[in-house]
Amino acid sequence: MRTCWIAALICLAASVAQAQSGDPMEQQRCIWRCLAGSPGAHSAQYNQCVERLCVQRPTPQYSAPAVGSPWKSGLAADGVTQFAGVDAGQANGTGFYYMCDRQGQSYLMLYRHQGPPGLLRFRIGAQQFTVPFDRSRGELTMNVIPGGQFLNALIYGQSAWISDMRGSHVMSVNLQGAAAALQGAIAACRG
Repeated sequence: MRTCWIAALICLAASVAQAQSGDPMEQQRCIWRCLAGSPGAHSAQYNQCVERLCVQRPTPQYSAPAVGSPWKSGLAADGVTQFAGVDAGQANGTGFYYMCDRQGQSYLMLYRHQGPPGLLRFRIGAQQFTVPFDRSRGELTMNVIPGGQFLNALIYGQSAWISDMRGSHVMSVNLQGAAAALQGAIAACRG
């Protein structure tokens, strides 16, 4: 019996080592195991499992984004969706936007970012979040809850550093002026 437990622990350690070694399929299987053993993809238990067992740990070099374009907000071209966002200041015209409407949609968008869907890491001050983005709306988006911890971190933060799961830089966002723009869009969607 004791031999079985030791063998099981060795197998688990080997699969964790494989997941952290960079094999994409093994990393995906590790993520699925975390999802299966948790209440759902938005739970703290799932995010902690993925961080602890499935993520390679490079040492990213963080730097605050330069003060660039001011945050803007208003009604999107469709006449229904409210937005708040900022241009990322990169040559390809990328931007970071919060979008919502009165029907209850509330999501973040990495506008014109060409990266694949999947988990991205956000470092906002001392807080770190690992969140899933998909292309269900064409652009990379993720659903957020107004008043939730992640959106509140963006409202009250100074800057956000976004990287992929390998630690490669995706986007830096200056959050100065974000509070008024984000809170204005949220209020317009509730009103």
